[in-house]
Amino acid sequence: MKQVVIVGGSGLVGNHILNVLAHKQDIAVTSLVRKVVGDSNIPSITEVIFNFEDPNEYKKIGSEIKCDIFFCCIGTTIRKAKSAENFLKVDRDYPILFIENIKKNSPKTIFVFVSSIGAANPRGLYLSAKSEVENVLRKSLLPYIIARPSLLIGKRKEFRLAEQLGGIIFNKIDNFLKKINISDALAINKYVPIKATEVAECLVHSAINFDKTIPGIVIEGRDFSNFTNS
Repeated sequence: MKQVVIVGGSGLVGNHILNVLAHKQDIAVTSLVRKVVGDSNIPSITEVIFNFEDPNEYKKIGSEIKCDIFFCCIGTTIRKAKSAENFLKVDRDYPILFIENIKKNSPKTIFVFVSSIGAANPRGLYLSAKSEVENVLRKSLLPYIIARPSLLIGKRKEFRLAEQLGGIIFNKIDNFLKKINISDALAINKYVPIKATEVAECLVHSAINFDKTIPGIVIEGRDFSNFTNS
């Protein structure tokens, strides 16, 4: 029985990951939450209240809470966080605390981090936070999967205008490039919007079938939709 822990299960990608995991056999899932929602009604998923402000809580992961695979899908927006400091606490500090404590308690745990396209050459607060977490994860020597999706297609709990407009623009560009058969030859394919369901399915598949003879993998662009053929 594989023990899976996820943080950020209420978000777009995280919620789809939970749905994918719910249909897998021999997997027990612990979802770390601020408050118990209790709407999953799935026996294999257990919600555990987690105090993100308490350093001792992080020490439980890999010790009291067994963990073979850890999905880190936590994230927020400046608008929701209301300050750069609060934003960095969620998008940078919390993930790093998970990495550091899992490294101590369960160094063979596969750490799956949902980052973003552009994190390799970050500009701005959002990408800089993602990039910093990626660097800490690599240096930790934990087996890792770094996901760099572009604009995500899916129904969010909150409306994001920029994401919606960006999705429309990039989809039109990608469709045009496909017609003239040059889309795959250009770096722009990394920025083409992708369904959150595809990202979730790819990450669950990649984590369950992870090759521990390699340090880790980075998934971006069409790799999310082509993983089953790899």
